[in-house]
Amino acid sequence: MQFSKEQQLRMYENLVYARVFGEKVIEYIMGGRLYGSVHPTLGQEAISAGILAADEFSSCEIYKQGTHRQQPLVAKIIGEGPFLAEIMNKSDGILHGCSGEFHLVSLKDKLLPMSGILGSAPLSSTGFAWTLKQDKRKDTIALACFGDGAMSEGSVYEAMNFASILKLPILYVLENNQVAMTTPACEEAPITDLAVRAVSAGMQGVTIDGNDIEAVVEALLVGIEKAAKNEPNLVELKTWRWQGHHVGEKQETYRDTSFLKNLDAIDPVKRFEKKLLERGFADEAQFKKLYAKQDGFLSAAFEKASELEAPDRETVLNYNAMYSNNAGASL
Repeated sequence: MQFSKEQQLRMYENLVYARVFGEKVIEYIMGGRLYGSVHPTLGQEAISAGILAADEFSSCEIYKQGTHRQQPLVAKIIGEGPFLAEIMNKSDGILHGCSGEFHLVSLKDKLLPMSGILGSAPLSSTGFAWTLKQDKRKDTIALACFGDGAMSEGSVYEAMNFASILKLPILYVLENNQVAMTTPACEEAPITDLAVRAVSAGMQGVTIDGNDIEAVVEALLVGIEKAAKNEPNLVELKTWRWQGHHVGEKQETYRDTSFLKNLDAIDPVKRFEKKLLERGFADEAQFKKLYAKQDGFLSAAFEKASELEAPDRETVLNYNAMYSNNAGASL
């Protein structure tokens, strides 16, 4: 698939946005201005950036469900302001600062429910895809993201099996970053490519280099087109998680971190910069200018969110925001 110069530069802009976003999250965590078990995105930028580009390049309407390691994607979907306010536990957050990054949802923005429970989000997205089919929505799909750890959950396989039987308009995106929390992939599964599990569920499964932004976008566009024809399918994107499961964790206690000595070989930003230079589509000065632009934009957004007010007691303890009714409940 050939992408135009403009499309390639757009992909690069998304990559840089994702990189700077990840760096800012770490900066605010280490500076004591962002709290909780926040998951760093460094090294996996081509996935968030690729989904954003595929959504932009596709003519389909796509309801997306991200993961806890796709903050740049979710921020673009619902807006940096509401997202940053949410993960900083501010009242201006999309859910008034009560959900953090784990349980976000905004159907008006086409963001499907996320969840901190391993393997549960693909199930709700599959149910949403079933609704789309029953409503006879044309060229509209659900895009469900999850990791290699969730791929080992039986419920995820059951959801894919269900989607295959009913021919639902859904694309499963498997973000395989080589380690499920603290369990290396080689200790988690006896197979190299997890996409074959989709084949066993009766749908197409492909494995792609998740650090190659062009390969990611191409695979996603093909997958989106299939899903729009009620052909559920899965795209496995292999990448590398550079840091621990959450910011500050010592990952060297459970995984071989020798790969960190040669990051340029797997860095999705550096790899695409090399291609753009070879094609004459950009130069080093443009790279620096774009980085500075994104850094300035996101620095302002993070700073603004950090200065907002926290939610009041009534908002935090509003059980109607968590339960379907208040029968027998009191706080």
